[in-house]
Amino acid sequence: AKENLAPWEEKIAESLACHSAIKAGQQLSGEEMRELVRQLEQANQPRTCPHGRPTMIHLSSHQLEKEFGRIS
Repeated sequence: AKENLAPWEEKIAESLACHSAIKAGQQLSGEEMRELVRQLEQANQPRTCPHGRPTMIHLSSHQLEKEFGRIS
């Protein structure tokens, strides 16, 4: 758990997590995507990365329909 780590250990863990993270544009198989969601559901703080950036965003139905060209 995070509270058991020294500050320097926490920084190393954050760095390792960032460097091993899935990168933008990286393609994943269906199984990899399911595993990613499973791990996200089990995370203590699933909404942000170790640096505080969001791991997910909310899209309204309107935004989603617009992205798929169903409305202008």
